[in-house]
Amino acid sequence: MIDLDDIDTDEDGALTATAELPGGRRVTVEYEFDEEFDRDEDGDGSDEDDEDEPFEREDLPNMDAMQATVQHALARLTGEILDAREREVAEQLTDAAYEDDDDVDLDAELQALREDVALDGVIVFGDGGLTLLYLAPEEYPDLIIYCLLDEDLEIDDLMVE
Repeated sequence: MIDLDDIDTDEDGALTATAELPGGRRVTVEYEFDEEFDRDEDGDGSDEDDEDEPFEREDLPNMDAMQATVQHALARLTGEILDAREREVAEQLTDAAYEDDDDVDLDAELQALREDVALDGVIVFGDGGLTLLYLAPEEYPDLIIYCLLDEDLEIDDLMVE
């Protein structure tokens, strides 16, 4: 079982913590509420109606439930899975960045990104789904690489913001 440290809650009442994953990867962990707990239920992006319809904390999972969900989800992340996802993230980003550039040494660019990319955080959803957050400060400064995993812990979607 993965131990959670520095357990706290964010402004919405969701669990935040730190954990050490296989391979000595120290990450920040965040619990993300399911859509049914979203404060903005009308979908217009505004929070102005929150005062009229207060957020019901009793509708949220309690801390023990959030912690159990997070620990169960993180326990699925073996060292082999994390290593494979990290390699695939580097490969997909390199392929996407240089797909039309024949003058680039893809092997060198891939190696540079592999050396730079590091797992920084994990978002765990209420259903146990996972998104891995990577940083690559040299290759992608000031950006976060979001890697959404499917049920089999394979890459479902990759996004850089």
